[in-house]
Amino acid sequence: MTGAETTIDAHLLRQLNFFDELDDQQLKKIAPLFESVSLAADSELFSEGEQADYLYILLAGRVSLAQVIPGRSRRQTVVSTLSRGQLLGWSALLPDSCWQASAHTLKPCRLLRVAAVRIREVCEKDCAIGYLMMKKALAAVGQRLADSRLQQLDIYGQAND
Repeated sequence: MTGAETTIDAHLLRQLNFFDELDDQQLKKIAPLFESVSLAADSELFSEGEQADYLYILLAGRVSLAQVIPGRSRRQTVVSTLSRGQLLGWSALLPDSCWQASAHTLKPCRLLRVAAVRIREVCEKDCAIGYLMMKKALAAVGQRLADSRLQQLDIYGQAND
């Protein structure tokens, strides 16, 4: 992964749906916490079970999320594919949390990232920002759960009641 490439400003965050409920003052408060990083295709962003240390927003490219499904092989199964504007690494919003999936780039990617400890500090100090960030993160978690269920139906077939 490359280091910081550009300074992030509130204007860039404003263009992303994840931040659409934050006002200009709130965006200016959190924008300096983020950095832009680039990854080549077929790179590992993070691995299931490891410490969740960053929160990511995908600016360009495609990323697959994969999990080990108990009872299958030790091989990971893709449960979701993400594109521009989507959140990766919601686990980082929780203290002492581990990644719930592994993330791999399918195409060259550009992402915003913020250290977990820094974004949690802002969310705790500014409850309005914290609420809006958690609201968006919870929506992403719900979508990942739905994606995972669909993938498991494809793998196991429909259950007999």
